Amino acid sequence: MEKCKELLTEDFDDVELGSLVDISKVRIDRKQPVEKRRQRYLEKVGNPYLVRVGNIKVKVRFADNGVSMEDAFENLLLSV
Repeated sequence: MEKCKELLTEDFDDVELGSLVDISKVRIDRKQPVEKRRQRYLEKVGNPYLVRVGNIKVKVRFADNGVSMEDAFENLLLSV
């Protein structure tokens, strides 16, 4: 949990675009269970909160709207 908080606080402006993983190129086997997909995604992107899509930096945040981070992350994995 501490590692997640550390990754979440990484500053958008301090990160170079070239150092981020382009998630449009990340491929995860959808036949695997969600836990395995989660693990592979984290292995591939490093920081799941700060990624890129093409030439755009993206900081992922979750609203406090009742959807758990786990559910939101699972939905993200299902779309990759």
